[in-house]
Amino acid sequence: MCNQRLRFLVLCVFVLLGVAGCSRGESEQKAQNYLERSEAYIAQGQYRAAMIEASNAMASSPENIAYRVAMADIYNTLGAGARASELLEGAAEHHPNEVSLTLAKAYLLQGKFLSAREVLDQFEPQTEADARQKSVYLADSARIQGELGVARDAYQALLEQYPGDREIQKQLAENYVFMGEADKAQTLVDELLSAQPTDIKALHLDAALALQRNDRERAERRLSKALVEIPRTDIMLPERAAVLQLLVETLIALGRSTEALIYQKVLADGAPESLEAQRRLRDALAALEKGNFDEAERLLEDLLQDNPNSRSAAVMLGVVRLNKGDVEAAESLLSRHVDVETANTDIIQATVLAQAEAGKSELALETLERALQARPNDPVLRSIYGLLALSLPEHQREGYLSLQKALAQEPQRGRLRLALARYHTERAEPEQALAQLKTAFSHQPTDWSVTNVYINQLFAAGKLDEVARVVSELEKAAPSAPETQLFESQYLFRSGDQATGIQRLRRLLQSEPEFARGHGVLAQMYTETERPAEALAALERLLALEPENERALRAGLELVTEQSLGQTPEQWLISIAEKIPEATGNTLGLRAMALRSDGDLAAAQALLNRYAGEDSDYLRQTRALIARDLAQAEATSGEFDAAREYLMQALTLFPNSLSLNVDLVHLELNAGRERAARLLLDDLEARHQNEPRLIVLQAQLIARDKGVGPAYERLKAAWDKQPHSQMAPLLVSWADQRDPAAVPGLLKQWQTLDPRGRERLLYMAERSQRQGDTEAAEEYYELVLAQNEDDVIALNNLAWILKERNPSRASGLAQRAVSLQPASAPILDTYGWILHLQGEHQRALEHLERAVQLAPEAAAIKANLNAVREAL
Repeated sequence: MCNQRLRFLVLCVFVLLGVAGCSRGESEQKAQNYLERSEAYIAQGQYRAAMIEASNAMASSPENIAYRVAMADIYNTLGAGARASELLEGAAEHHPNEVSLTLAKAYLLQGKFLSAREVLDQFEPQTEADARQKSVYLADSARIQGELGVARDAYQALLEQYPGDREIQKQLAENYVFMGEADKAQTLVDELLSAQPTDIKALHLDAALALQRNDRERAERRLSKALVEIPRTDIMLPERAAVLQLLVETLIALGRSTEALIYQKVLADGAPESLEAQRRLRDALAALEKGNFDEAERLLEDLLQDNPNSRSAAVMLGVVRLNKGDVEAAESLLSRHVDVETANTDIIQATVLAQAEAGKSELALETLERALQARPNDPVLRSIYGLLALSLPEHQREGYLSLQKALAQEPQRGRLRLALARYHTERAEPEQALAQLKTAFSHQPTDWSVTNVYINQLFAAGKLDEVARVVSELEKAAPSAPETQLFESQYLFRSGDQATGIQRLRRLLQSEPEFARGHGVLAQMYTETERPAEALAALERLLALEPENERALRAGLELVTEQSLGQTPEQWLISIAEKIPEATGNTLGLRAMALRSDGDLAAAQALLNRYAGEDSDYLRQTRALIARDLAQAEATSGEFDAAREYLMQALTLFPNSLSLNVDLVHLELNAGRERAARLLLDDLEARHQNEPRLIVLQAQLIARDKGVGPAYERLKAAWDKQPHSQMAPLLVSWADQRDPAAVPGLLKQWQTLDPRGRERLLYMAERSQRQGDTEAAEEYYELVLAQNEDDVIALNNLAWILKERNPSRASGLAQRAVSLQPASAPILDTYGWILHLQGEHQRALEHLERAVQLAPEAAAIKANLNAVREAL
């Protein structure tokens, strides 16, 4: 077929020369001569020389697509589909008649059935031969996709249209082999060999069928004959390599290892680099399977040094770096080298994870969308897409629908129903959430992570009868499981028989002392029955089993803080670290956070520095948070170099943190290093496309350079393309200035987009407060506090609104805010002034003096302090 194609292209060149006249005649004639020599070399089996001549033809007439197609045809013949598609990609749109079939073939060689189909869908054949080839390739694409029934029907229809067509007969026979219909395949192969006994592919298929019947002697004869018939070439053709590989395996199975070694050497001589690369890949994989990531990384880096185009090595190196936590390097490698049409689901999962971890959620969704185009019925990919989309506010609807489709295929997937339940819970739809959990329980009652959430939700909703039903079913499904006995104890406790519930649970823990969850529940029961010492002991037993359990550590700290248990919180944390060394990292983090809450960042930093060797996830977060606070404090004082040093400490711990990187951009701007800030911002935008925080920051820079008008237009365009709650406050503020008529529509869009979002509620509260509508502001702040009673901004601002109308409530709110952020000058100011209004001038003085120490330049706070001093 290749020679026919080349002759056709030569004819095209003659036609083009005739039309073009003499202006390009010399270069076209030279190119045609190169092409004729290339064809002659192919006829002699000299593909290296043929490629050189085809390359010369392309160089002589680069604007003529025919020469590129000729080179691509050679690559396809050699099985180098990737190189062929690289040569032709982008040309199909402008030269569909010349390019489409060759490009489709290149894609099919790579297993990229979806790309092949997309090219063929845009191709309108001009000849019967092209129409036939298009139909064959479409049938091939179905076979490669795994739609074997569809492919079989397509081949059969083609044989009715083109009776006796040997290429179609061979494709149908191969399809039957894949379908496991050996008799039908054998009938076709016998017909093919009867008509042409030296047909290489028919001989190969016959050998494969013989091996299925365990007839190794026949297979060996057929393969040996095929090997004789394959033309000798300077580069090993794919069909020769395939026959050799199967012959080696057959000879080994026959016990003729010496002969097999001879053919193995032939294979090695034909593709020495490929075989050596495969060996090195196997070594890297073995290291990876043993968990030796450093060794695997070294092997793969060396392999890529020698074989920079090795996609397999690049993908494997990406997986290794992802396992080592180098997310950016992993994402770069996987995004560039993973082809989602041909990659397996595990590799696609790794790629999507790296993209999402690197902050490229939109790219991750695009990757999954492409993968689902190739595998629309893959429940795993659909589940991953659904879970990722559900985590992104602007894609939640698509995520919900995707999970529903995945569950239609695999209704027993409890974790997916758990995700849907959380979605409904966030939207204040408890009954829908319970319905999902109930269905999950009906499919797999012993999926404890899901059943635990289900029972907790039932308790929260007060549905004790339903809890009783669930416990009864568990006693049938898993009567001896500790979880079943735990839930029974909880039911008794919640039903009013607290003593029996505690007794049952204690008995369970005596027989199952390592059942960690049981200790946590027992601690909760003791707390509710006002037995703090026993609750603390239960939590300590839980921490001994789960030293990294930060939640249990916090619960213990709260007990020690609120109850008289004979030790301070600091003493208790130190004692836990002594008794449970594995918990040292988290105890240090909590001690440092306590100092931070007191406003003593220097002491917190000093404590962390004394224990530089300790580590835990929470401790790393604490280190980063305190370093960030110190950076902000230094920046406020104008010490930008010191601030940058602290911020870099935080970034060393979490280099991919978008918040920290955005802080760095702001810092560089405040320090007057605008060029550095813009470079950082450009890099962040390249890595986090469509990230609203970066869009807002870019708009602010435009406002700084060109004024609010152009900045508003830029931000409004981004909003119209993809609205996001984080853009809304600045957009509405600028619309107030530039486009007041647009404000009501923007506010309505924002409400639809994020009806219960904290940012929207706080913005609307503060906006109403500025406009003098304190009643509306109060309603918005109450909505925020209904979702989080510890929201400091809502506590502080609502306290200020209520300071005269409801002084008792205002005082309680302000006091709560101070307990949460004792080092905040505005919060101390609010509480101090409320105390002053209530006549507690001395207490007010203490809080306002502390506020002035924290914010010595704040004129309003100074004025309040002076007023209190006068009152005293």
